[in-house]
Amino acid sequence: MSTIRKIHYILCFTLLLTASCNKDFVKLDPTDKISDDQAYSTPNAVQALMVSLYERIGWNFEDQRFGEGGPGNYTWIWTDEAHGSYTWSATANTNTVSDNFGWWDYVLIKDLNDFIAKISDATVTAELKTRYLSEAHFLRAYIYFSMVKRYGGVPIVDKVLQIGIDELNIPRSTEQEVYDFVEKDLNIAIEGLLTKYEDGTDKYRATKYAAYALKSRAMLYAGSEARYGTVQLNGLLGINSTLAQSYFQKAFDAANEIIKNEEIKLYKGNPDYALNYQKIFDGSVDPNANSEIIMAKGYAMPNNAYNFDLYNAPQSFKVDWGCFTNPTADLVEDYEYTDGTAGKLKIKDGSGQYIKYSNPADLFKNKDPRFFATILYPNATFNMNGNPQGNFIGIRRGIMVGNNTLQTDDANQTHGSGTFATTILGKDGPTVANGDQTKTGFYIRKFMSESSSFIPGWGKTETPGIIFRYGEVLLNYAEAAFEINNATQAAWAVNEIRERAGMPKHVSIDMAKIRHERKIELAFEHHRYWDVRRWHIAHTLFNNTPLHALHPFLVWEDGKPSSEMSYVFQIVQIPNRPTRTFLNATYYFRIDNSGANTYLIQNPGY
Repeated sequence: MSTIRKIHYILCFTLLLTASCNKDFVKLDPTDKISDDQAYSTPNAVQALMVSLYERIGWNFEDQRFGEGGPGNYTWIWTDEAHGSYTWSATANTNTVSDNFGWWDYVLIKDLNDFIAKISDATVTAELKTRYLSEAHFLRAYIYFSMVKRYGGVPIVDKVLQIGIDELNIPRSTEQEVYDFVEKDLNIAIEGLLTKYEDGTDKYRATKYAAYALKSRAMLYAGSEARYGTVQLNGLLGINSTLAQSYFQKAFDAANEIIKNEEIKLYKGNPDYALNYQKIFDGSVDPNANSEIIMAKGYAMPNNAYNFDLYNAPQSFKVDWGCFTNPTADLVEDYEYTDGTAGKLKIKDGSGQYIKYSNPADLFKNKDPRFFATILYPNATFNMNGNPQGNFIGIRRGIMVGNNTLQTDDANQTHGSGTFATTILGKDGPTVANGDQTKTGFYIRKFMSESSSFIPGWGKTETPGIIFRYGEVLLNYAEAAFEINNATQAAWAVNEIRERAGMPKHVSIDMAKIRHERKIELAFEHHRYWDVRRWHIAHTLFNNTPLHALHPFLVWEDGKPSSEMSYVFQIVQIPNRPTRTFLNATYYFRIDNSGANTYLIQNPGY
């Protein structure tokens, strides 16, 4: 990444406090150590406060917090998308889907409330007051939405509380009231936010269309809870089913406002369908040149980068950690073929005999192009860290010798002799027990920094984190449209997504197709975990459910180099991994009602 681009990322997301790159940042003491007179006394000081609010929610934009944090923060390892490779990781040792994704940030809400109360008296123009006020409402809505989808109803605090004057033990509001509060904040934000910013920061801060995107997501969730959930605890959990239609209509309308903006559209910068999709996410296209990105978080070394490539580099490309995200064979088979047929892998022929493939990659021929951009599969081409053992993914579980199968977790163990000797295990696994290598036969490609000159390391991932993109908006629109009995518009939106991906259009549409498209298009974007919860299907989808791995085997032929031998494949339950189970209580997370929060009503099951 060029130095200019690094500087651009830093300036954009942190909202440079001055217009010129040659000027210094305004440096302020922490806001709890300065007076209001100082904090609101100059345009630069007020902007510094706005910056601090963005920075405090910045790493907490939940989609990115889970992406940039440690591997245990990946929501996808708790769904049917992937498994974690490390034998000591939680998914290796427990079958119960985790609820360890809490978010309860009333300190930031307090400071946002303080900002909202005081911005009217700040020494800035009326235009800036409106803009900053609207941004604060957007950020507050983001936090409350992130809490309500976890806990149901939470206390609504919309002002700065005064000790001795206000009641501090504020009870939980109903789930409906919180969603309505989110909508109210977003409507204020939409009214006052700009569609673009003159300084070019509109991809890195809240715009009118970012607020519409959040509204489409939040109202879709509210509608789902009303339609598929159950009202409990006198409305602290759940929403009356009679309100489902109105929430879905609001989600539809919000998404439609973005669809009407001709400048926001699906990215189509490359004629190759797979490469085009890959470039949306891998950081090779500047977000300002990506028409699909509505809002993103920017990163830059040395002080504002993260570890995604370090944690997920395939075995033969890694520096230290690596290998963690292992997509399941179940997800792989969810990717259709380009003729629109179901994506079941062709392992055996009609007579039940294994099909032999001269190139392992041929097993995936004619898959949905998004598969090739999302998942690294056996013999896929890949570049990183100078390609120390070749620029391909070497996946082999063992060797078939006649009726016998040789398997090992030892990367150094070989079969054959002399020039024909070859390792039993592929250079990138898969292993069953030992090592970090993939346990499913696959690695993640989406988001990865693919370049032979890139060396993964601590704090070296600079790939922008997409918070809202047009692809999600279209899928929100499609789902909401179908829920309000507008199948025509639902089909249009889904087919826009499929056409961009090089997939045939659906002639008819139903909810199963919409949900399937959402799973494929938004894979590894931290939507699946929340989608199966809001649809209330997680307990059946993950009812003691085994997930699967792909094991390629080299078919041994004496007197031939391994490069001339064929491969066969087996799909097996992921070895040494428990089945996946979702507890009904996990539809709503446990509320920490210790200490000052002892008065709060706890959610069922805790």
